[in-house]
Amino acid sequence: MLTRQDLDNFGPELLDVAQRAAQHVMAPELQQLHDENQQLREEVTRAAKTTIDQYLDANVPNWREINNDERFHQWLLMPEPYSGVIRDRLLKDAAHAANAPRVASFFKGFLAAAGQAPARTTGGRAAARSPSGQRIYDRDEITRMWNLRRQGKIDDQAWARWEYELCRASAEGRVRGALNADGIPITR
Repeated sequence: MLTRQDLDNFGPELLDVAQRAAQHVMAPELQQLHDENQQLREEVTRAAKTTIDQYLDANVPNWREINNDERFHQWLLMPEPYSGVIRDRLLKDAAHAANAPRVASFFKGFLAAAGQAPARTTGGRAAARSPSGQRIYDRDEITRMWNLRRQGKIDDQAWARWEYELCRASAEGRVRGALNADGIPITR
């Protein structure tokens, strides 16, 4: 930071030249940092979207259909009853924060307000929960997630989280129709 004493000692012309020279030297480095920062932001945004999409696929399988429904978008323009904040703003905040369960709650809330049945898995059953409240997965859902991974719709980081959760669920007996290493159904 330049002081009044610097200005008195060197004069405004010399300080102006020195500042412009510093800007000239630093401009390429600053531009590179700006570009890298922008690239990282885009990668984080893509990863967050993939994570949210994956969560929605598992918990609200018809979310894409709902998202294309004009009634859903009209519902989002209404204020949320407890806070008075427009639902669309709250949904965007949840998406920006990469809070997938909160995003899913908007789709579920719309379905409840419309008097429709809760989201169903591909097997036609309601998404099941264990007595402890943890998610129970089925083989159809696992196959669907693997297909999304093969299609490149799930990135490495999101897939690693999914694999971790799936292994944990398997170890805890939360996979419906699970097979052992020999391909024989596990009965519990």
